[in-house]
Amino acid sequence: MEDKYIVVVGGLNLDIAGLSDKNYHEKDSNIGKISLSVGGVGQNIAQNLTRLEAPTYLITVYGDDSFGEILEKECQKNQINLDHAEKIPGENSSTYLYVANDQGDMVTAINDMSIVKQMTPRFLEKKLDFINNAEMLVLDGNISQESIEYLAQHVTVPIFVDPVSIAKVGKFRHVLDKIDTIKPNDLEAELLTGVKVIDCETGKEAAHQLNLKGVKNVFISLGKKGILCSRHDEEPTLIPPMAETIISTNGAGDCTMATIAWARFYYGDVLPLKEIGQLSQAAASITVESPLSVSEELNIKNIVHRSTKYMEII
Repeated sequence: MEDKYIVVVGGLNLDIAGLSDKNYHEKDSNIGKISLSVGGVGQNIAQNLTRLEAPTYLITVYGDDSFGEILEKECQKNQINLDHAEKIPGENSSTYLYVANDQGDMVTAINDMSIVKQMTPRFLEKKLDFINNAEMLVLDGNISQESIEYLAQHVTVPIFVDPVSIAKVGKFRHVLDKIDTIKPNDLEAELLTGVKVIDCETGKEAAHQLNLKGVKNVFISLGKKGILCSRHDEEPTLIPPMAETIISTNGAGDCTMATIAWARFYYGDVLPLKEIGQLSQAAASITVESPLSVSEELNIKNIVHRSTKYMEII
């Protein structure tokens, strides 16, 4: 076992992606490409972290079906440690099907993630000592509210949160004071604070409210505007996107979360929030320029190079 490591608790899916060629038409058959890949927010974050040379354990569940065999092999190939994950007999592995239009934006998706219900507080209790010996816990919103609140009450290391979606962000409402770092988008931030986020200024107000509720570090994704970074003792700052082209936005948020966690893992608390935001935007820009949810071009060298290039431009 590594002396220093990160634990990710969350989803492990088999992703089936349909990427449309030009001239996407809704409610019609579109010419494009279909791919099969390992996914899930927790897995995506874990895979990004291993590409950034951070030893990472994924605590999750998967089935004893053919999809489960693929997931095991892919995690092994991507250096994601599943020693503390569990294969559930008789269960189907989690599967996620999505379609992206000719602009790279997701237009529809279906997820079959019922197996995640197996990640109960009792399941997590067996993993607690291992989690509390990590440098941090990165938690996605796919597990139940009961399990999220159990972890919030019993985990002693910093907790980093990716809410996943507006349907799941409410699970964190009662434990915000236990969260070190959170990365919501504008709609998720609105649901947690009551502040309607329509621009940078309202984003700053929502971030301030999250800080007041006890979250130390807040990163609000504002889509094409960039990412808003806020903590109590620093002036909020907006870091614009760095992508030169966009092929698919799927996985960009997961990459952003992983980069924020990686920055803490390697640099501790010494990096200013603005620099963390720049590194995360550099990483996300590499992801959206790839059709994959985790880009094969993602590595520390490329992130630092793109971030430095951006700083020279501005």
